[in-house]
Amino acid sequence: MGVCYRFAFRYPYRVSGSRRMNQTGTLQSRAYSVVGMTCGHCIASVRQEVGQVGGVQDVDVDLGAGRLVVSGAGFDDEAVKTAVEEAGYQLAA
Repeated sequence: MGVCYRFAFRYPYRVSGSRRMNQTGTLQSRAYSVVGMTCGHCIASVRQEVGQVGGVQDVDVDLGAGRLVVSGAGFDDEAVKTAVEEAGYQLAA
């Protein structure tokens, strides 16, 4: 895998999505490990794709740890996995 030099950020670089009101009142949070992220552009791509998954309310990405935390109601692991793959990355097994 190549290294993306488009953005030069120091580790750990964390971006958090904005909080939106949860209409169902049942909020769940799940953590995933993402392989291949190397820069701020990588974070933005993952956030954008995962943020479009139905039921997702918030997306937090920790580049240094390779960690993705998704919060919301009604989303499933397969949809998150597909979104991460659409962004060009993989969830760790």
